Amino acid sequence: MNATPEYDGPRTAGRHYSARYHLLDRQVVHPDGTSVCKVDDLEFTPAADGHLYATAVLVGPQALGPRLRGRLGQWCTTVAARLALSPEPGPGRLSIERITHIGSALVCTPGPDRVHALEDWIREHFVRRIPGADHANR
Repeated sequence: MNATPEYDGPRTAGRHYSARYHLLDRQVVHPDGTSVCKVDDLEFTPAADGHLYATAVLVGPQALGPRLRGRLGQWCTTVAARLALSPEPGPGRLSIERITHIGSALVCTPGPDRVHALEDWIREHFVRRIPGADHANR
């Protein structure tokens, strides 16, 4: 018996991906291989045809917390919200339109990657002052 029943509904044109198997927990990189983030959750938007389409990759503890559930998930989400530096509430967001390839990693077009404001701030104000820290990204 198949654990996942086949979908018998109407299909739309284009490639279909399983969020669970092809997107969640995958690394997002620039074309040169530079790490951008990891897919913690996805944002879906309903279309006029009734289907849900992924519109953004959500990253960070505020995206991961609800997936963890329980006290750990609540703690993760609450602490991240309190430490957030971004004026926009919620998780970091990377538009799905920037994703150019889906494979073992998702490749995105270069652009403003403000998906980890707190990590960027810590790196800028603390980590870069540590002797030898300039080698950490190589």
